[in-house]
Amino acid sequence: MLFTITATTGGADQAQVAVLDLRTNMQTVLIRGGSDAHYVSSGHLVYTAAGRLHAVAFDVARLAVLGSPVMIQPEVPTSAGSAVALEGTLAYVSGAVSSDGRSLVWVDRQGHETPIPAPPRNYAFPRFSPDGMRLALYIPDQEVDIWLWDLAGKTLTRATFDRGVDIYPVWSADGRQILFSSSRAEGVNLFAQTANGSGEVTRLTTSPNVQHATSVTPDGTRLVFTESAPTTGQDVMQLRLDGTHAVTPLVQTPFNERNGEVSPDGRWLAYEADSGGQFNIYVRPFPEVSSGYWQVSTDGGTRPLWARNSQELFFLNLTGALMRVGVSHGPARAATAPMKLFDGRYGAAPNQNGRTYDIAPGGKKFLMIKAGASADQTAAPMSVVVVQNWREELKRLAPTH
Repeated sequence: MLFTITATTGGADQAQVAVLDLRTNMQTVLIRGGSDAHYVSSGHLVYTAAGRLHAVAFDVARLAVLGSPVMIQPEVPTSAGSAVALEGTLAYVSGAVSSDGRSLVWVDRQGHETPIPAPPRNYAFPRFSPDGMRLALYIPDQEVDIWLWDLAGKTLTRATFDRGVDIYPVWSADGRQILFSSSRAEGVNLFAQTANGSGEVTRLTTSPNVQHATSVTPDGTRLVFTESAPTTGQDVMQLRLDGTHAVTPLVQTPFNERNGEVSPDGRWLAYEADSGGQFNIYVRPFPEVSSGYWQVSTDGGTRPLWARNSQELFFLNLTGALMRVGVSHGPARAATAPMKLFDGRYGAAPNQNGRTYDIAPGGKKFLMIKAGASADQTAAPMSVVVVQNWREELKRLAPTH
């Protein structure tokens, strides 16, 4: 029996296709980042991934997939409705558009957009390397892993390969390692590996609580992360990046605090909290976070980000617009009133609470994620299309031998 395992967070992008052997009662995960699988007598599984139909060869005797999945019938958006018969006849609704992946774009401070030649994927949580030459991204389609986009070479390569969910990448201060959250072991904890993939993956924490990496201090000694605890909700925590791997709280209250970001000069911690009934942006001195704090956003705010000169703080307002606050130097911080840079037509999938943008090293433009086309952009009338003998096309696209 084929079935779909849904994720508690991240939506369908983190779903898994699994098979249950009714003779032994053993279940096996076949496909990560997929759902709604059907078996076709040509020897294939047809399933949904990244908003499109995909197929992979399948050995019924061994209950195992063969080879790599391929996208099939790219003009068939699964959100429009489709069905596959056992003998291979395909029926689908044409004329509807779904988000078949998201694109990476540059956006300057005036809101002018420039495309980036990266393939459409379900990108989330982009993070620039310290030298600004590479971008770490979470891509939850097909394989729920972290990928690297090389800005000079214009190449996208997979960085993590475990069968667990690898998410929330951040760079070490020297750019040699990627620190991330993973479900590869029991729970969702913090791990590290070299950016070039060499060597072993190091487990940094062991906790029953879900932990999401958010930033590294500029001196490279601590990893800031969000931890979800049963009694205090989401808290901003820090992990010592030394042999102790000691974990201590930074901001821990009965309210939710998350997405902690230490300023590049190492003096201030920005984060979001819902202590006032909705999420707003707050700043505290760092590392002495208990010595004071103040609210930066005035009418809701999430996903703070410091400019590399520590003189600006950015965040998203309730509509997703990118906001800017000027911050002056001195023994105490003084912030200007929030100003909107451009409207909120960028972001990631729903239920993804991490930061969904980053700023280029020069500070003049932002790396944003642009969603796929929406249904209201569709002018073509919808109709039902039936494709017979589709099984032969499946064999050609995804050989079973």
